[in-house]
Amino acid sequence: MASYHSMSLVELKQVAKTHHIKQYYVMKRNDLIKILTMKEIPDEFKIEKMTITQLRNIAKERGMRGYWTLHKEKLIEILFPQYRKRKTASYKY
Repeated sequence: MASYHSMSLVELKQVAKTHHIKQYYVMKRNDLIKILTMKEIPDEFKIEKMTITQLRNIAKERGMRGYWTLHKEKLIEILFPQYRKRKTASYKY
C-alpha cells in the first residue's frame, strides 16, 4: 500500500472513489488522508453511497413490505435508524 501522505490530491481522490467515499471530490487533502488511513471506513460513508437497488435488496432480505415505493432517504431512515441519529448530530470528518 502506498503512503497516502506522498500522494497528490488527484491520486487521493481516485483512491477515495474506489473506496466509495461520498463527496470525496470536495474534500481537502488532509481530510482524505484522515479517512483513508482509518482501519474501516465509517458506516456513514458506506450507507450514503448505497444505490436504491442495494437498499431495496436489504429491505427485501429483512422481509419488509412496501419498500418499493420509498425514496432512498426514507429507506436509509428505516433500514439504518442509528445512522439517522448520528447524521442529525452533524457528523464531522
